[in-house]
Amino acid sequence: MEQAQSSRLGYTGVIDQVRLLDLVQLSCLSRMSLNVVVESSHGEGLITVDSGAVVHAQTRELEGEGAFCELLTWDSGRFQTGPLPPERPASISRSWEYLLIEAIRYGNEKGNSGSALERRTSGNASGGFSGLIASIPLTDLVQLACMTRMDRVFRLESPTTTGMVYVRSGQIFHAVAEDLAGEEAFCHLLKAPGGRFESSPLREEVETTIVKPWEYLLIDAMRFLDEQSGIPDEEEETGEGQEQEEGKQENFIQKLQRLKVSEKIRLAMTGDKEARVLLIRDSNRMVQIAIINNPRITEGEVTSIAYSRNVDEEVLRRIANNREWIKLYQVRSALAKNPKTPLAISIKMVQTLPPNDLKELSRSKSVPAAVANAARRLMAQKR
Repeated sequence: MEQAQSSRLGYTGVIDQVRLLDLVQLSCLSRMSLNVVVESSHGEGLITVDSGAVVHAQTRELEGEGAFCELLTWDSGRFQTGPLPPERPASISRSWEYLLIEAIRYGNEKGNSGSALERRTSGNASGGFSGLIASIPLTDLVQLACMTRMDRVFRLESPTTTGMVYVRSGQIFHAVAEDLAGEEAFCHLLKAPGGRFESSPLREEVETTIVKPWEYLLIDAMRFLDEQSGIPDEEEETGEGQEQEEGKQENFIQKLQRLKVSEKIRLAMTGDKEARVLLIRDSNRMVQIAIINNPRITEGEVTSIAYSRNVDEEVLRRIANNREWIKLYQVRSALAKNPKTPLAISIKMVQTLPPNDLKELSRSKSVPAAVANAARRLMAQKR
């Protein structure tokens, strides 16, 4: 996928209402090398991305991971991208996936009501940053708009074609190119080498020609680009897993299996319920953690994950550290009864449960002995 995109010139234009989190994520996924200079009412800062890795961040007071996490809590301002300088510091060594998840955790712990990360959880995309983006693939441009839940129209001009992509409430619902419309027009625009784009607010009523969720649409688009570039699938290279019927449409599960870890993390953080339900079964810890940071995750899903014995204990720890989720009785009960939950958290949850749950835990053979004993002690105290 990276090969297919790197050979394209991409689109250049000014975009607004962008979260720094989304901008950094797409810079890494597209393996960009650039400096992002940030100006905000909170201060000034810098994020350096080198070949898709975040290698440095700084503010006036901080440097490294601390500066990166602080920058991503800023809610609005301007950014300017530029080339990497010949000499640059390297204050960050962890993966960008880890950094983004830690930045979200930092924002939640900070509890800053004006932070971009808190608004990300609430789905409010007002404010944000504006700036010039250069040479961005169309798939990344529209994904940026969808993740930020924009209502925008993108006018695209390239040497080979012109067209428009419409986004409403974070979903691509219409595209036109020459005499084409819908998914056919969107795929036609993907074949263009790039050019310039203009972004403007969506004000007019336009017919809906695309109903497929944008996550699925872009997965299909990635496959389309690979096919156009003649890049074989990994399974085709090894001669394994060839389709039994030529041209048979893959179902969503098969598409997920073909995604790289970074693409799964991106989908986990932004996808719909179907994507989350399937991806939570993935054994990769970072994918699971990304799911609970998805702003659209429901209380029912969180409760189900808290009951699961197949998730990494770090996922359970982060659920327990979320102040909103832990107010829910169902979540506390699930964490207390899950033998995978770290012991200190389980015992803490036991102390918040009603007598019926304490009785059940005191007799349970599936929870650690320390949890059952804690339940018995509390029952004795309440007699």
